[in-house]
Formats: sequence, C-alpha cells, structure tokens
Amino acid sequence: MKNMNSFQVIAIVGIIFTVVAQGLLWVLDKTVEHYVYLYPTWVAIFIFGLVINPYLSKYDDDHHH
Repeated sequence: MKNMNSFQVIAIVGIIFTVVAQGLLWVLDKTVEHYVYLYPTWVAIFIFGLVINPYLSKYDDDHHH
C-alpha cells in the first residue's frame, strides 16, 4: 500500500468492507437490491486513482508530518 494514493487505498478498504458485509448478509439470509453495484464502483475508484497516480506522485517530496 506504500505506492498507492488515497483513492486506491479507499477503494481497497471499500472492497474489503463490501465483501465482509455481503458475507454477513448471506449468513443472515438478507438481500439488498443492487448491492453488487458497489464492486464496479470500487473498481472505478481504484482505476481513477491509478490513472491520476503519476500526476500526484510528481508532487511527492518525501516530506511527512
């Protein structure tokens, strides 16, 4: 996760939480309409982060607070 930007980290965490929540829904025998639409959304956010990563990385100066 060191070379990922905020968008990519948020997308990975979102996918993990979505998978866990879907597992809980399955265990509880519940359904949420259109729940699976979250997956392409997280993938789109990750790809967006991947596309803008070169632009953002040119501003990295290794200065952290």
